[in-house]
Amino acid sequence: MNTIYSIYNKIKVNEVSYETGDAFVTAHCEIIMTDEVIETQLVISHSDLNRIIAKIVSLGYEFKVENVSKLDFQDGTEVIDYKFENVFGENIVLENFQFSRDIKRIRA
Repeated sequence: MNTIYSIYNKIKVNEVSYETGDAFVTAHCEIIMTDEVIETQLVISHSDLNRIIAKIVSLGYEFKVENVSKLDFQDGTEVIDYKFENVFGENIVLENFQFSRDIKRIRA
C-alpha cells in the first residue's frame, strides 16, 4: 500500500461524522507536529477511517458500538456521529499513521 499523504508526526482523531451513502467522512482531529498542535477537520475516505479504527483496536482498545450516535431522517438518510473518547474510552494519539487515500479537504 503506497502512502499518499503525510503532514504530521502524530494525529489524534477526536470525533467523526458522516451520512450513510457518502463516500467521505469528516474527522475532527489534532495534528501534532514537533513544535505545534493544529486543530483541524479532515475529509477522509471510509477506508482510512476503518484503518484508523483498526490501528486503535490493535493497540488493545475496544470499539464500543453502543456509544455511536445515529440520527435518522424521514427520507431514510442516516447521520452517524461519534466521539472517539466515547467509543474507545479515551482519545488516542496515533504515531506513524499514513493515509492510503487522498485527503479531500483540510480545514484549519
